[in-house]
Amino acid sequence: MLFYSIYPLEVVLAEEEEDQPGEWRELEVEGKKVLVTVSPRGEQIITRLLSTDPADFLAPRWTPGNVII
Repeated sequence: MLFYSIYPLEVVLAEEEEDQPGEWRELEVEGKKVLVTVSPRGEQIITRLLSTDPADFLAPRWTPGNVII
């Protein structure tokens, strides 16, 4: 397999520490189950919405990346 890139191979294959998730937790917020990642500052950031209701996925409140207060 060939891989063409404008970046040096060392940059492409380097592992980034930012992509390593911190602690994962499954929480229930307002009756919805969400999977969150705890940031180094202690914020709980939504990673995944665990719901069977399609309407929950349309609500901007449950978008991955939002911080739970």
